[in-house]
Amino acid sequence: MSSKIIESLRADLAELHQAGALSKITMREFEAICPTPVRELSAADIRNLRLALNFSQPVFALHLNTTASTIRKWEQGESRPAGPALKLLNVIADKGLQSIL
Repeated sequence: MSSKIIESLRADLAELHQAGALSKITMREFEAICPTPVRELSAADIRNLRLALNFSQPVFALHLNTTASTIRKWEQGESRPAGPALKLLNVIADKGLQSIL
């Protein structure tokens, strides 16, 4: 399925869930089948995200529970975030820092 279709279904199902028409288990099952896609982020994307938040590398690292050295490596392209770190960066990029506080 295309991500636009999945996002549309997710939004529709969330509204039905809020209205009481779907149970939590139904939403859980949908999320398991169609998780939110995680985009790869380039070194420039990560740097731009940090700058948009007006954070230094150490402060950004603190919010991501990692080290300033890791942030530097990501921003210089020496390494790439993966797994939970990449998902967290996607959440911050999509929904803002308040979504993780």
